[in-house]
Amino acid sequence: MSATELRITLLIAAIIIVAVMYVWYRANSKDGFNSGISNHDDHFENDLKNIPQFDQRDDGELLPDDLRSEFQNVSQELRQETIAKRIQKSKSERRETVASNVAAATSSELLVIFHVVAHSGEAFTGPMIMQMMAELELEYGDLGIYHYNIERLNKKQSVYCVANMLKPGNFDLTAMEEFSTRGLTMIMQLPGPEDGLKAFNIMVEHAQRLTAFLNGELLDEDRNPLTKQTISLYKERVQLFSLRTGNKVATA
Repeated sequence: MSATELRITLLIAAIIIVAVMYVWYRANSKDGFNSGISNHDDHFENDLKNIPQFDQRDDGELLPDDLRSEFQNVSQELRQETIAKRIQKSKSERRETVASNVAAATSSELLVIFHVVAHSGEAFTGPMIMQMMAELELEYGDLGIYHYNIERLNKKQSVYCVANMLKPGNFDLTAMEEFSTRGLTMIMQLPGPEDGLKAFNIMVEHAQRLTAFLNGELLDEDRNPLTKQTISLYKERVQLFSLRTGNKVATA
């Protein structure tokens, strides 16, 4: 090989080496650049996550101190106004209750009504009702319903009665084995043969025992749960009525 051919061969080899190094450099530079972008994106996403959303910010932080205190005062006034309205509403409801009791007490008669109802999908059977009537010493009588009687002037008189809640309201003793109903209604009329408050207490006690035995629910005359507060309101109504009528009892 001549000197000229040797130089040409070395030149070609040098060009190839430079080309390979150039390609390798570009490839590594691109990977590094892409990696840098990826890392930057990760940091950027983390920064976005750390930015508080509107519902995470404390509105008070956006207000100057003087405006913040003013808003607090307004909020306090609103709270006081709300409390005052609730107190006024409670007083108004109490006045309406008292007015209702007074209205009931000024009439010539007063009815106290409870309902004992079965839970949804259930019913009271005839044998269950007959057993409980016997335990509470209620007797089958007038109008085909049960009565809690006491002796007055050698005559039995009804303190309160228990009727079928469903029409026609009576019980057929000849069909009690197959009978069932969704509920019972307890009714006391004042004045009656017994002192009003004493009669009321007897009826409440019997209503609670009847409800427990039948595993039912005890409701007031409006079909709402009979709570301790409701019982107190009924008792107040009975006492007002008794005071007005001079605690007189019916003798006939």
